[in-house]
Amino acid sequence: MNSFHDIVRYTDVHRPCPVCHRQMQPDAFPELNGRDGVPRYTLPGAAPCTIFVLLDLMRNEWERALTATNGMSGRVFPRLVFVILFWTAFEVLMERFFEAAFADDPENKELRRTPNIGQRLNRVYRDRWGKTFWDDLADIGYPEVSRHLQTVQHRRNAFIHGDAAAIDDALAVSTVASLLDVQLAWIALFNKRCIGRQNKIPVWAFRPKP
Repeated sequence: MNSFHDIVRYTDVHRPCPVCHRQMQPDAFPELNGRDGVPRYTLPGAAPCTIFVLLDLMRNEWERALTATNGMSGRVFPRLVFVILFWTAFEVLMERFFEAAFADDPENKELRRTPNIGQRLNRVYRDRWGKTFWDDLADIGYPEVSRHLQTVQHRRNAFIHGDAAAIDDALAVSTVASLLDVQLAWIALFNKRCIGRQNKIPVWAFRPKP
């Protein structure tokens, strides 16, 4: 369900991951002479374990049998929680993104002054790179992801401010369809904006096998 398999931060490489239960294996990287070097463990570590927890919760929510919500029939949609979980996961990813992008500022003054995700994606992002987060996504080849995320943000905010029907099942379906592209877009943007700051390394996208 996600593109982050193999890039979670492991606390002990000799034991299975507590989230996905995968046992890491050392990798042998080629030396300059073309021969395989000594196998060693590699820890990219850009995506926090929280992402895997949220993705698992999203999968459980999507696969569960639909039931009527007591006392709220006709006012809320069955897949509402899925979209809320998705936006929470997106905010977790963007928190990691901004931490990496502003790593050269040891006190993170700009981020502390602007904790709001909406302001970060617009004003803070534009002040740093001359364009908004949404425009940057479109420029790297993900205009549909940019539009979808803006729709989710708008509808989620409407829900928070009292519109119980703002998040409908159609939005949940389109969110599922966009989930992989959202993750790949984040990886591409992280590699574009965060690499080189305090030795941040690229995040590699692992596309699922057909």
